[in-house]
Amino acid sequence: MVFQQADKTGIARSHKIALVENVLYTNMEKLPGAGMEDPELIGGLRMFDVSDPANPKFVNYVEVEGRGVHRPVYDRARKLLYCSAFKEGCRGKVMQTYNVSDPFEPELLSEAWIEGQNEAAGETPSWDFDYVGWGCWLHEANPFGNYATCGFWNGGIAMFDMTDPRDPKFMWRHNPHETHGWPGSYHTFLVPPGGEFAIVTTECCSINCAHPPAFVTFYDMRNVHHPLPISTFHPYEIDPVTMHPLDNSWCETGSKYGAHNVWLDMKADDYMYIAWHNAGLRIVDWKNPFSPKEIAYYIPPGDDHRHVPQSNDVVVDTTTGLIYLGDRWGLGLDILELTV
Repeated sequence: MVFQQADKTGIARSHKIALVENVLYTNMEKLPGAGMEDPELIGGLRMFDVSDPANPKFVNYVEVEGRGVHRPVYDRARKLLYCSAFKEGCRGKVMQTYNVSDPFEPELLSEAWIEGQNEAAGETPSWDFDYVGWGCWLHEANPFGNYATCGFWNGGIAMFDMTDPRDPKFMWRHNPHETHGWPGSYHTFLVPPGGEFAIVTTECCSINCAHPPAFVTFYDMRNVHHPLPISTFHPYEIDPVTMHPLDNSWCETGSKYGAHNVWLDMKADDYMYIAWHNAGLRIVDWKNPFSPKEIAYYIPPGDDHRHVPQSNDVVVDTTTGLIYLGDRWGLGLDILELTV
C-alpha cells in the first residue's frame, strides 16, 4: 500500500523515512531560496501512525531550526533517533539525537557537530578550509553500539561517543578527500551489527564523471580510536591516478556513475547491496573485508526518455529475500531475487 502525502513542491522535500515501531517518521527539509522565504513552512519531522498500513494517520510534528531535517536513522537497540538537521548559527547540518522510547513523543537529547561549524559561537574551521570550504557537515549518522558513526560530506567520516546521549563526545575525524584528494561527499559510515569492520560510501554528485566517481572503502574498526582503511570496491577497474573507470563509456551517458545508497539494515554476515546510479545494483561478498568480491549485479533498462537508470536506493526484505531497487529518475521500482 502506497500513501501519497501532499507537499509544497519546489520549496521543500520529504524524501527520507525511518520506521520507529509503528510510527513512520518522514523528514521535512526546506529547499534553499523559495523554501526559506515561505514563513508558514517549518522544517522538521512528521510522524504517522502506521499500525494500520492502509490508513496512516498524522500524529505529531517536531519543529527544527533552519531548513529542518535531512535524514533520520533509528537505533533499535537504544531507542534513539539520529537526525542530520539544521541548527541556527551552524554551517550545514549537525547531529540531533532524540529519545524515541515513546515513538509518538520524541525528546531532543542533544546536538553535536564538528568544531568550526558553529560560526555563531565564534568557532573556526578545524579542517582545511581552503580545500573543504564549508563542506564539512553531517549527511548521516548510524549506530555502532554506544557510538555514532557519521558521514560528514566533504569533511570525511567522524565518530562520537554516545554513551550518554545527552552529552555526545567527539572522538575523531578521518578524511582521505582532504588529505589525499579522494572523492568527497561522504554519505554513509556503517558498522553492520555482529562485526568490527565498516563500510564507508561516498556519493556521486557529478554528471559524466566530472569528478572522480564515488566508491566504497572498507575500514578495520577493531581499534575504535584509530580507523584503518583496508580495501576499496569499484565495479569496474579504475585508473589509479585519475580514479576514473578505464572504460570511459560509463562517463558518456549524461548521467551519474558511482556509489550512492547502501542497504542500511544489513548485518555483518550479509552481502553488501549498493545502488551505483547508471551501473545499477551491485552485490558484494565482503566476508573477507580485505578482499571484497562482487557476486552479482543488475542494471535496469532505461526508457525512451532516459536511456540509462539512476539506481538510487536499495532495500532487502530478509523474510522473503526480495530486493527492492528504486530509481532517482522515476524509472520505477525493480523487485529482484538473488539466484546465485
